[in-house]
Amino acid sequence: MGSDNVRDVTAALRMENGATGTIIGTCSIDFKLPLYELNLAFERGRITMRDLDGDLELINYASERHTTHALSRNVSRWDQYRASFGKAINAYLDTVRAGTPPPVPGLAGLQELQFEAALKYSIAQDKPVAIAEAFPIQL
Repeated sequence: MGSDNVRDVTAALRMENGATGTIIGTCSIDFKLPLYELNLAFERGRITMRDLDGDLELINYASERHTTHALSRNVSRWDQYRASFGKAINAYLDTVRAGTPPPVPGLAGLQELQFEAALKYSIAQDKPVAIAEAFPIQL
């Protein structure tokens, strides 16, 4: 399904607080399959979600609880995502009109761009990148 001239990539990351994670990107996926799978594992639990319309599974080993949350099968998260985007834009415009701080500070968007730039740089250089050092944010 993907393009022959696009590489699949994997990025391992370590946060300042010691948390670690892995991002895997591919253009080779068959779009009939889920676009993503999210698995977050903790010492005493796990959160799993597959694709935007998939179920959200919460496992708490400490309380021995296993919970699944799902949308009704006649509802799509894609529709909810589309609606939430409109709500986010309107919330931002409301703060501009009221002269109040935005619901998500601009710094959060800048940090997202910083992270993406570091991923691309790391892939191009084929080496680890210390984000704050390679792409410092000047405030």
